[in-house]
Amino acid sequence: MKKRFSFVLIFAMLASLLTACGGAGETTVTGSAPAVEGSMEELLGKVIEERPVEFAGGITVVDLSDTSEEGLWSLKNYTGLDSADAIADAAAFEPMMNAMAFSMVMVRAQSGVEGKTVAEAMKAGIDTRKWICVEADDLLVAGFGDVVLLVMVDSASGMTAQSFVDACQKAVGMEPDFVI
Repeated sequence: MKKRFSFVLIFAMLASLLTACGGAGETTVTGSAPAVEGSMEELLGKVIEERPVEFAGGITVVDLSDTSEEGLWSLKNYTGLDSADAIADAAAFEPMMNAMAFSMVMVRAQSGVEGKTVAEAMKAGIDTRKWICVEADDLLVAGFGDVVLLVMVDSASGMTAQSFVDACQKAVGMEPDFVI
């Protein structure tokens, strides 16, 4: 009986080890979307390298663990989302000191959450007039695997949201799964 139990225990341990290590070298999947390598902060930096801007901007990592009133306001302000339940990582690139309607936000969907669902919630919830004096009139949300990119700009600036979606495509090395 002890031998049989030992074999079952060894088999269970081997199965769990193979399951845990079996993904090495494979692409992680969120729903049916492949994972994009890198943090949102790193990926935003790559997008800006591909599509430079003519203003001083900065990347802000969004603290998804801050559930205070200020933290939830920040989450909503950057992503358009009311809660961070569906996302695992988020960062934003915006002008530092400028009355310019421009925001580029990147989030990673939680495992098991479809990127398009996150994208639709972001688009529906974002405030294109969050700057008070100016408004973004060009807004796109695109999905690249488990990453969602939201870009909104004032078209009078000479920039287009599409140019940043194209830059993201180059930065992550894949075509968008969707653009809404």
